[in-house]
Formats: sequence, structure tokens, C-alpha cells
Amino acid sequence: MPIADFSVFTPNPVKKSTFDYSIFNEALSQVVLDFGPSTRMRARRVQADVGSRFVRGHKSAYRLEGARFTFEYISDDYKQGLTDYRLDLQDIGTQYDVTKFPKNEQLAYWINLHNVAVLEKIADDYPVQRPERMKLKMGGEKYKFDDAPFIQVNGQNISLSDIRKNIVYKNWDDDSVIYGFFKGDIGSPSLQKWAYTGEYVWTQLNQNAEDFVNSLRGFNLGSKTRNVSAIYEEAAPYYFQNWEVDLKAHLLKHADEAVQTELAKPYPFRIDTYDTMVADVSGGQGKGTSGATTTCPTNMSCGTARLLREVETKRQYLIRNDLVKRRTGYVIIEDLVPEEDK
Repeated sequence: MPIADFSVFTPNPVKKSTFDYSIFNEALSQVVLDFGPSTRMRARRVQADVGSRFVRGHKSAYRLEGARFTFEYISDDYKQGLTDYRLDLQDIGTQYDVTKFPKNEQLAYWINLHNVAVLEKIADDYPVQRPERMKLKMGGEKYKFDDAPFIQVNGQNISLSDIRKNIVYKNWDDDSVIYGFFKGDIGSPSLQKWAYTGEYVWTQLNQNAEDFVNSLRGFNLGSKTRNVSAIYEEAAPYYFQNWEVDLKAHLLKHADEAVQTELAKPYPFRIDTYDTMVADVSGGQGKGTSGATTTCPTNMSCGTARLLREVETKRQYLIRNDLVKRRTGYVIIEDLVPEEDK
């Protein structure tokens, strides 16, 4: 497959037009579960089910951080809607010269295209436990999920990693852009409940940056190291060339007081173990149970039921400690039928 010419995506904004992401916005708002800010405490070790040696569902120490896309509960129509929407965004980028739009609009476009493509491919293969292990076959070759050039814009075949590194990181100086890209796993920045827009893209990115930096999966203090996510390693050639100095300055911009204190420790930065488990609610098992006699709800796995109980316990902790505002109501997970293309 020919190598893409990324120079065709170099921003040259001259227009004042905007993109409308209302359909994607509506779809995300109904199937993304936000677990709230990190408590900066590792989730407890999960015990095996009674009468079993197996632990079902999520067991990561970071399982109560970030957000989840409810792959288990979406319909076939919804899956097709993701594909259709990704193709619509590709068509927009082919019919119109995206580089001519305002630069904020271009950034929102690339983030949304990246994220809907991630959701589409995981949904197609689901149940999936670790998206990074997915393979896509193209032109007789097999590619890693992140490197498969299945996205076509303006005659160029590009991959998810191309969008991040060869288009956005290469052409945007602000290092907050790294927090817009959801990779389908727990270790990545959160998938927000709304689409990115040119008008609010920097507000959205800074909100995601604050959430990530102040979470354990973003930064945590070891006995002799300051442990950071692998997303910073990927972005280092573009934003953190002077690794220790540049990364510390970046993290301090978004860190709260407690994390700033930890960042002041004179320890070297170390790339932490990246959590590649899928960012769903069942740990890639789907919504059904194992078939054994259990006390779990009939519409979800035991692992899902346990995780949602843990999330509620976390929510009560955040409320008691005034870390979030008191809220009423609950998220309802339901199958969605996407709107017809307009």
C-alpha cells in the first residue's frame, strides 16, 4: 500500500466555516459512562467468584478511572451508524479541503474522525478484551489496529497513529492535543460524552488533561520514580524533547495541589505499565453471564454488576469528601438507532 503524503494535511486556514457534529454528540451522550474524577487510590484486588478460581470482568487497579463506552449494549444498527459516520467524515475531508477551515475546526475534525474509527472497529470485533491485539487485513496484509491505514481522506490512506502523530502532533504546538485521542482502552485519555467542536475544543481538551494528569493512570509516585503514562512517550518527539524538564512543566500545568507535591520529588520519570484492557464495563465479556447459577442480574455479567457496585461506592466517597457536586438521577444504558444521514 502506498505511503501517505501527509503534507496535504498541513493547515492553511482561510475559511470561517464550521462542522456540525450533533449526530455524533447525541450518540456519545447516551452510551458513554463517566466514572468521575480519580480518587488517586488503586482499586482493591478483585476476589474470585464463590466456588470458582476465575475473576470475571475488570480487575485493573485503574478500573474505576476514566469513562467507558458500553459496547456490550449497542445494537447492530448503532454499529452500522458508527461505520456510516466515519465514512461521512472521510467524505467531508475529501470533498472539502479541511486544511482551509479554521484551525480549531480542523483539530476537532481529526479528533472526532480518530475516535469514531476506534469505536467502529472495536464494536465490529466485540467482544474484545485488548484492542491493541486486534488485526485488520488490508490488501492481503495484516496490520496492527493502530497502524492499519483503513481511513481514506483526500486520496490518502492513513491510520489512527498517523492522525495523532503525522497530522495533529506535527502541526499543532499545544501539547494539550494529546488528551483528545481515545484508544479504546482503560489506559488512554477518557472518551468524553460529547463530540469535540471547533468552538470548545480547547476547553474540552483541558478538561480531559486535568482528569488524566490527576489520575493514577496518568501519573503516580513510586518509591524512587515518578511513573507516567506511555502516551507521553509517544508524544515525546513532538512536545517533550527535553524529557525531564518539558514533561514536568507540562504536568504541572494540569496537576492539582496534591499531584504538584508529588511531581516535586527529585525522582526520574519512568514509563508506567499501560492498561490495555478494553474500556467497556464487562472486561470484554459482553453482557451475558457464564450460564452458571448466579445471583447476578439477568441482563449483565457478574463482572459488570460488580464493577457498577464499585463505581457507586466510589461516587459516594467523592460526594462525602466534597470532590464532586451532589447529583441525582442515573445513566440508563439502551440500544440506539442512529439518525438517518442528512
